[in-house]
Amino acid sequence: MIADVQQALRDLVYTEAQLPRDALDIRFAAPTSSWVSGLTRPTLNFFLHDLRENTSLRSMDFTQLPVAGGVQRQLAPRRVDLRFLVTVFFKSQLDELGRDEWAVLWRVLAALLRQHDWDDAYLPDEARRLGLGVLGSVTQGDTPQAVFSSLGLSLRPHLQYTVTVPLDLNVETFSPLVLERNLVVRGDAHRDAPLVSQFRRSSWQLRAPDGRPLADALVRSDGGARGFTDATGTVHLDAPREQVGTLHVLTLDGQQLQLAPGTDQARLTLDSPGGSA
Repeated sequence: MIADVQQALRDLVYTEAQLPRDALDIRFAAPTSSWVSGLTRPTLNFFLHDLRENTSLRSMDFTQLPVAGGVQRQLAPRRVDLRFLVTVFFKSQLDELGRDEWAVLWRVLAALLRQHDWDDAYLPDEARRLGLGVLGSVTQGDTPQAVFSSLGLSLRPHLQYTVTVPLDLNVETFSPLVLERNLVVRGDAHRDAPLVSQFRRSSWQLRAPDGRPLADALVRSDGGARGFTDATGTVHLDAPREQVGTLHVLTLDGQQLQLAPGTDQARLTLDSPGGSA
């Protein structure tokens, strides 16, 4: 992800700040004094000196995806702040006031402030996959004197820029469907007490031939038990599984389906949309 962010940041700055690619380099090295002395071209540098979780954006929610036999649950990605020290180095100043470096830094500042929420064109592939954006902010705070000192540099014009990116922890759980419940009522707590009543209920997850969950559909078993499916295509019927041979389904758009338990196939009948389910 970090390498992808660096490439995206390079494209963003060249484009938004309208910097000449053939006359100015954008790099991501540690700008030590020896590295600076080896530069041969004007260089804008983004030095990643710190990364940490953005706890204010932490979410412990799980997304749920219906799968065969149950529900796959995935923990929401964390958000991580990548903190860059932004500096400009010209091999030789054309003017003693350093106005060339200041001019580049000023244009970069304007470009970064315009991209608080990165445009889709600059999003790394991983952020696209997770369906989350990238945030950028020019941060304020004390001058990172310690960072300059550790690099062997004297304090110079700079920006502090933070990029907030998603981090997928790949935490997943699987919750199987409860296929049948058996409620038994006896005269007292003893296991051998006379049976007063017994209630058996089965659950089914229904899918159309293209794999879509059949949501908000009316379902009737061949034994007469009825129910409506939820958003995951799950319906609960007051009948044990062994007594269900065929499920007759009426969808919201009026289509009638027959589903055979134990298979993934659904057959669209030729009955009219207004027929009985």
